[in-house]
Amino acid sequence: MGRSGTSVHTGRDEGRTVVLQVHYLGQCGEGFSRKVTRKIEMEETQTLDDLHEAIIYRSFGWDDPHMYSFFFDNIPYSEARGMEYCCSTEPDLFSGEKPNPTSTKLGDLNLKEGQRFLFVFDFGDDHQFGIEVEGFGRAVSGKKYPLILEEKGRAPKQYYLQTR
Repeated sequence: MGRSGTSVHTGRDEGRTVVLQVHYLGQCGEGFSRKVTRKIEMEETQTLDDLHEAIIYRSFGWDDPHMYSFFFDNIPYSEARGMEYCCSTEPDLFSGEKPNPTSTKLGDLNLKEGQRFLFVFDFGDDHQFGIEVEGFGRAVSGKKYPLILEEKGRAPKQYYLQTR
């Protein structure tokens, strides 16, 4: 999947989904003037790249592509390299490993209800999103995933001047 935006579930109603609560944390995680959240449901066969697209392009309406990373220790730019899934094509300088968001399916991550992780988009502007696994469900035949289940708060413009 990835770069396609959606997948239509065509199987029987038995594939597992994951429901994620996404909180916009602002630039550099310093907060934002209003609460902006999204609830997204995805099939476990979809990838972290699909999640990135669901957040940035579908639920926030941003359109300029940038590099991004998911940090499963919930620490931005963590030194725990095995916990970072970065869209960079370069392997880690220290370990040579490269957990890849375009091939890592959500079901491969052994996600648990209540688990939290961090998504950083655009390393220059450093937009940070806190993500929490809210629960799990079953895919419904004919529905297009990811589903944006809930939107609270208007997303900021992709490029804005943050004032303190």
